[in-house]
Amino acid sequence: MDAERRQHEIDAIMAFVERHRQSYASLAVCRRALDPGIEQITPPVLSRLYQHLQTAPDEEIAAYYDIVM
Repeated sequence: MDAERRQHEIDAIMAFVERHRQSYASLAVCRRALDPGIEQITPPVLSRLYQHLQTAPDEEIAAYYDIVM
């Protein structure tokens, strides 16, 4: 995946999760990426998610993008 597409997908994932913090899709992404025990998406969780996505493999980014889109 090229850098531009990767950043687009990361931005789309983050925008969705920020707008839909209580959705199953948002919780699924955060639980898979960070911790299966996450119950709420808070600002610190969003920050951790963004940091994680910056170093995650392309396949992982694509999978999360598919979940939210």
